[in-house]
Amino acid sequence: MTLPYVFVSSFLMKVNSKLHYIECGSGPPLLLLHGLFDSLETWERLIPYLSEQFTVYAFDLPGFGLTPLPEDWQESLSGMVMAVLHFLEDKAINRISLVGSSMGGSLSLMLAGHELARIEKIVLLNPYGLPDLPFAARNASRPVLGRLLPYLLNKQAIQKCAKSIFSRSLYNQGILTESLINRVVRPFSTLQQRKNLFRFLRGISIDQIKNIDVLLPKLQQSILILWGENDRWLSERHGLYLHGRLPNSTLIKLSNCGHLPQMDQPAVVAEALISFLSE
Repeated sequence: MTLPYVFVSSFLMKVNSKLHYIECGSGPPLLLLHGLFDSLETWERLIPYLSEQFTVYAFDLPGFGLTPLPEDWQESLSGMVMAVLHFLEDKAINRISLVGSSMGGSLSLMLAGHELARIEKIVLLNPYGLPDLPFAARNASRPVLGRLLPYLLNKQAIQKCAKSIFSRSLYNQGILTESLINRVVRPFSTLQQRKNLFRFLRGISIDQIKNIDVLLPKLQQSILILWGENDRWLSERHGLYLHGRLPNSTLIKLSNCGHLPQMDQPAVVAEALISFLSE
């Protein structure tokens, strides 16, 4: 299936950094938020299904894909939320539904908590496992290791790490191509880009995670949790925990599916997603 959209090379944000994004389709607006170490290209197998019924937006979060992390970036997850809000304001979008993968799921919940009137419905794809601190953030915060890793991760080491991360993330190992690894590695090919990555990771604190967790019972939006049963990063208890904390949530388990359902099972995800959003 060919992708019915074009890449827009850049988008000038109000914070004076360029946000790389795509926009395609027609219908109610739908924003896709990728996870850690990923980019908007994670949606390339899902977007063709969605663009037939929605105006789909997806972008590279600051520090990932083709969107740089600003030099004066002092925030972490909250900064990502502000980047999304600036995008919605500049596109004059007053009401929108969200689809969040992994860390993008946490961002979706933060957005819903801060913008109750703007966020309509939410779909979470193996959302990050609240209330725990991400493993990568814990390592980045170590006094010595966290400072050394940007220097130790040369191109060969990064490629090895990327292959390991995505091999563990995908059920369908046939998707794990050299092209995929190259596009994952590309944003972290320079020392400064790797320093920016670890600067972002160090900004993810346990307090931020707890603040998201506190929001959950207050969210009134309808929320669909799609959970790949073969996730090798998060256990099913994380999905069940979120389902129990979110008052208006539905949990659907997906077989033969790993941490990235949008890549492993795009047709199944699209069917469930479209049905939920169309209700």
